[in-house]
Amino acid sequence: MKMREARNDRNPRSGRLLGYWYLSIGLGFILLGLRNLLAGAAAWTIALRWIIALGFILLGAGSLGTAKPKPGSERRERQG
Repeated sequence: MKMREARNDRNPRSGRLLGYWYLSIGLGFILLGLRNLLAGAAAWTIALRWIIALGFILLGAGSLGTAKPKPGSERRERQG
């Protein structure tokens, strides 16, 4: 965990970029599951893809939620 925090300190946008990257991978797995659903594949393969998609979406949401705020956003919260 310390290594990841150190990497984000050098480039604060990398946390948000990884978050969007994980979300897009999750969306890809959802689309694969939908394609297999329409093609009539086995239910366990569809469920497996959607479970993997859920994991990537949660990982992406967690990465976006822990991203550091922009420097000016703290001042706006104090004024309001």
